[in-house]
Amino acid sequence: MAQVILLGSGAALSDETREHTYMVVQSAKSAILIDCAGSPVQRLAKAGVELDSIDHVVLTHHHPDHIYGLSIFLLDLWLAGRDKVLCIYGLPETLRAVRAILRAFEWERWFDHGFFPVLFNRISKRQRGALFVTPDLAVFTAPTQHLLPTIAVRVLSSESGRAIVYSSDTRACDAVVDLARGAEILFHEATTRIKPSVGHSSARQAGAQAARAGVRKLVLVHLPPQTDADAFRAAAATKFDGQVIVGKDFARFEF
Repeated sequence: MAQVILLGSGAALSDETREHTYMVVQSAKSAILIDCAGSPVQRLAKAGVELDSIDHVVLTHHHPDHIYGLSIFLLDLWLAGRDKVLCIYGLPETLRAVRAILRAFEWERWFDHGFFPVLFNRISKRQRGALFVTPDLAVFTAPTQHLLPTIAVRVLSSESGRAIVYSSDTRACDAVVDLARGAEILFHEATTRIKPSVGHSSARQAGAQAARAGVRKLVLVHLPPQTDADAFRAAAATKFDGQVIVGKDFARFEF
């Protein structure tokens, strides 16, 4: 059965208990990294995910807390002996930012010493259908409404027929509801509890989004410092009758 492992669950301003929000989706034959915050190799090792199993990285947008770990992730994969291709997916703006960061580290010199192939794949804002398919997972995306171009991500398991959706950073919008329709789990940002901040959603709004989408379970992520888990859970539950979970680093969810 496929599972999601939260490698981090915090907002851009986090605390000592939470890394910035990113996750790995793991199945019997595939592993997909969604966003890439700090210390990815150490986090994956602690989660028990083999580095060589990850062939795809999906970046939702180019705010620092979602991409700043990518350069060290690439370097560490190489140092660990990787020689096969890694596919990175993102909106044009996201890939432009990532390439600029890598150029700052003069990464083009790494290829003179046998660096593994990296393929950058642009996600169109008009993307329809599956972005890519692995032997047992299919990935879909939809543009959302944040402070800069951003996507939400849906992953479907061919083994179970179930799906999970990650909203990434966004204010409450129809695109996330449509993408999450009928999913098993919605991982939705909850940067605040009741009143949303600009470009972000509250826990209460996340509950409303989950209810509209008809998902079975809601997991709150992108949480602020010193989150009162009971209060955030209660805020989401005012709008959603299903199970509400306040995400924690290294929590696992099967689908």
